[in-house]
Amino acid sequence: MNAPERFEMFLLPEGARKIEITKDPKMPNCLLFRIQREDHTVANVLRYRLLSHPQVLFCAYRSPHPLEYLIELKVQTTSRTTPIDVMKEAIQSLMLEYGNIRSVFENDLARVAPSSAGDAAMRAQQRAVAASSFGGFGAMEPAMSEFGAASDIGGRSDRPDDVDIDF
Repeated sequence: MNAPERFEMFLLPEGARKIEITKDPKMPNCLLFRIQREDHTVANVLRYRLLSHPQVLFCAYRSPHPLEYLIELKVQTTSRTTPIDVMKEAIQSLMLEYGNIRSVFENDLARVAPSSAGDAAMRAQQRAVAASSFGGFGAMEPAMSEFGAASDIGGRSDRPDDVDIDF
């Protein structure tokens, strides 16, 4: 198979830099950031944050090859600032925002965590009742298909919302 090993997605090879910055000769005040070992998740978040900056004129990214963990992010700004300064601001604001999300999540998790064995037993019973009422795909009626639709083409007459469609 041509796919690289999974660990290559995270480990930076020896001597490689995480970010390489080159000037774009065709566009004024524009830099190309080549970010190693990242994918569309980080690139799209950065692009969105950069485009919300009032001094950014252009921002786009691409992945040169789907089997390479590399993103190329091109940023052009007005003459009032540089792409490096705008990139630093975007990264710092994202770190702050995601740090806040993490702290709120951890606080809420601590608030709803079971405080005693009785609470844990009650939550386990609630999960069991919810699972049995849903049933999952394995507990469906025999007349139902894998996705919950009637198995016969004509439909079921015992469901008032069932509609017959002729093809």
